[in-house]
Amino acid sequence: MANSPLNALRHEVLHVMMVQIPGTEWLERPGSIPGSWRRLERAFAELHPNVRLRLSMVPEDALAQELRLRQLRGLGPDLLVMRTPVAISLVNHAMIDPVPATAAMQQAISTLDPASLARVRSAGRLAGLPIYHEVTLACFDRRQVRQSPRDLEDLLALAAAGTPIGLAVDPPGIWWTAGGLGADRAVVPILIGKPLAAGARGVEERRRDREAIVVWMQWLRHAALQTRVDVASGQQELVQGLESGRLAWIPCLSPVLPRLEKTLGPNLGVAPLPDGPAGQASPFSSLRVWGFGRDSSPRQRQLAEELAILSLNPVLQRALTLNSRSLLPVNRYVPLPVASSGQLAALAEAEQQFRSGSPLLASPFSADRVRKVLPPVLDTLSQVMVGAVTPASGAAQLMRLQEVR
Repeated sequence: MANSPLNALRHEVLHVMMVQIPGTEWLERPGSIPGSWRRLERAFAELHPNVRLRLSMVPEDALAQELRLRQLRGLGPDLLVMRTPVAISLVNHAMIDPVPATAAMQQAISTLDPASLARVRSAGRLAGLPIYHEVTLACFDRRQVRQSPRDLEDLLALAAAGTPIGLAVDPPGIWWTAGGLGADRAVVPILIGKPLAAGARGVEERRRDREAIVVWMQWLRHAALQTRVDVASGQQELVQGLESGRLAWIPCLSPVLPRLEKTLGPNLGVAPLPDGPAGQASPFSSLRVWGFGRDSSPRQRQLAEELAILSLNPVLQRALTLNSRSLLPVNRYVPLPVASSGQLAALAEAEQQFRSGSPLLASPFSADRVRKVLPPVLDTLSQVMVGAVTPASGAAQLMRLQEVR
């Protein structure tokens, strides 16, 4: 009976849920996991011709409710693709399982970039299995900007000379400026909720952090006063400004590159973000990971592990990068082929800039914390940039958020 024709035609189903980031509905992402899904699906079908992969899309802000409803009926997904903070939050709330500690999985994990693993390890557990990551870099119109500025002084000089520059009060659009102005290490404890040190050491750290944040906010206020600096609401507004010619230079998260390539063609320039007087830029980076659902049968869990491990195959990781020219591999044995593309070379340099200049790299944090502190952080930055509060008052507001639990 096990080898009967009827059994051979029976299909097993593996449910995979793609979690959409809020605010990215406008962005077509041909280089992301949904766009590259067919290649991974074909490779998996060669290994398991009788397994059907069923893909669904769920907005990130509706994910928790969707999982609760599915789990009540025992219909939770076998795998999820999501951002690292979301995976950590779901594991903390026992809504998904940590990465299985099987021998095959441990072998796959050994091929991964240790820094990426550090970002997703929480309380001794691996909340998700890294797949790829995205990074912020500079995008510009070559017809208006011959070469992207290498430091913040040159960036403002470019604006003063009449070139329209875009910034945005969102993580990809503004966090990168903190590193060059020496405020990155002061901002991280606020975002992740790191407890303050006790005694004199804590007082000194708090004073130093406040001073660094004041310097950062002074620069942001000065930049916002420039007539040719446009402060946008987010990535969509920046990208549309560059496409229309209203803006000539913007910070952009790498998944927008395929869209900008279509609209700007050879006029699109990409480069690392400008450094500052106090250090390197601190680009924002988003790491995407596999999460493991809790309702899988033993067979479904085995297949889910195999699919996740397969996505780390060097050939598939290289293809993901080459086809998208916007996503960075997590397999440490897949170097970026920088000689084949100036865009990939800029991505590689931006990735190195992120590794060197962003302390968030080694700081895993939960989406619960982000949802709590990010809105008041961005609101404070907006108030400073429009002059509603002073940089000193803004810094004090941010420092108080570190104590929020």
